[in-house]
Amino acid sequence: MHKFWVVMSQVYKKNAKSGSWIFLVLSPLLFLAIGFGIAFYIAKTQAPAQVAVVSDVSAVSQALSKQNNDDLHFKVYSSSKKADAALNDEKVDGILTVNAKDQFRSRYVSRDNGQEVDKTTLVTALSGLKLSSTAASMHLTAAQVSALTQPPMVSTKTVAIENGKQVTKSNSTQLMNHGVAVVAMILILMVTMVYGSILAQEIATEKGSRIMEILLSSVSATTQFFGKLAGIFALLLTQLAIYVVAGVISWQFVKNQSFVSGVLKQFDFSILVSGTTAMIVVFFIIGTLTYSVLAALTGSLVSNQEQVQQAAMPISMLGLIGYFITIAAQSSDSALAQITSYVPFLNVFVMPTQMSLGRASMGEAWISVAISLVFLVLFTMFTVKVYRNNVLVYSGSGLWQSMKTSFSIWKSERSVAKK
Repeated sequence: MHKFWVVMSQVYKKNAKSGSWIFLVLSPLLFLAIGFGIAFYIAKTQAPAQVAVVSDVSAVSQALSKQNNDDLHFKVYSSSKKADAALNDEKVDGILTVNAKDQFRSRYVSRDNGQEVDKTTLVTALSGLKLSSTAASMHLTAAQVSALTQPPMVSTKTVAIENGKQVTKSNSTQLMNHGVAVVAMILILMVTMVYGSILAQEIATEKGSRIMEILLSSVSATTQFFGKLAGIFALLLTQLAIYVVAGVISWQFVKNQSFVSGVLKQFDFSILVSGTTAMIVVFFIIGTLTYSVLAALTGSLVSNQEQVQQAAMPISMLGLIGYFITIAAQSSDSALAQITSYVPFLNVFVMPTQMSLGRASMGEAWISVAISLVFLVLFTMFTVKVYRNNVLVYSGSGLWQSMKTSFSIWKSERSVAKK
C-alpha cells in the first residue's frame, strides 16, 4: 500500500507543479473575473435615462415624477422653452410633452446621442394616469376602477408523463435541472479530454523514456496503474476544491450586488438538492472514472510521447459522440437517445439530460448506473491486464498493432498458465 501512495503522490505533485495545469485551473477563474468586472462596470456606469416632462396640467407632471425607477427618471419642467434648453445642454435625453386635456396626447423628442427610452415604457406610465383621470371624471370609486383593470387570472403548471400518469413538475425546477445537466455534460467533456490527455501523456512519457524497466523492478505494473489513476483523480478533485473555495469567497463580495440578486431571484436553487441533481453527480463521477480508465488503456498502447494524440483520439471521439447525441436529445426523444442512455461511455452524457427533461425515471437512471458500474469494473480489470502486458512493449506501430501485440502476450500467458 505504501508503494501505491508513493506513485500517487509523485504523479500528483509533478502535475500540480506544472505550468499547464496551473493555467488550466486559473484560466476559467480569470475569464469569470473579467466577465463579472465588465458586467459590474456596465451596471455601475449606466445611469438611468433622464426625460424632461412638460404638461398643461402640473399634477400630471408631478405624478410622472413619482414613477422614477432604476432605468428612467422624469424631470419636471414648467415650460417647453426650459425643457428645450436642457436638451440642448444635454442635461436630459429627451422631452415628453403631455397634453392631458386632450386625451393625454403626447409627443416625445429624443436626443440622438442620448440614452434610448422604450416607447412602451412611456405609454405604460401615461396609461395609468389617463385611467385615473378618466375614472375621476366618471366619478368611479377605487374599487370600481380596480375591478375594471383587474386582469383575468390564468394558472399554469407543467406535468411529465411517468408510467402513463401525470406528475406535476415545476417550471423553475425543470429549467434548473436542465441547466445542471448541460453544465455536467460540458464538465464531463472537458474533464475527459483534458485529464484523459494528461493521464495518457503520463504513461507515454514514462514508456518513451524507458524508465519503466527501473520502475517495474520495485513497483508492480498494477500498483503503478492504480497509483497513476488515483493521482490524476486527486488532481481533478483539487481543481474542483479550488473552484468551490473561490466560489465561496467570491460569493461574499457579489451577493449584495443589485444586478446579481436580480438574476438570482429568477431561479429556485433549492432544487439543487433534488434526486435528479444527485443522480447527475453520480453520472459525473462514473463518467470521469470510466474515461480515465480508457485514457490509461490507450496511453499504455503508445510507445512514446509523440503518439499521445493517437491515445487521446478515442477519448475525444466518444466524448463528442455523446455530446452531439445529447444536443439532439434536447429537441426530441429519439430512439437513439433512449438506447444510448444505457450504453457505457455515452450514457453519462445522455441520461442526465433525459432525466432533466422528464423522459427518464429515477428507476431507469439506476439501471443505467448499475450497467455503468458493472462495465467500469470489468473494463478496469481488462485495462489492468492490457497495461501490465503492454507497458514494456515499444513496437511504435500505433494503437492497433499495440493492441494485437498485447492480445498475443495475453494468449501466451494463458497458455503457460494452463500448462
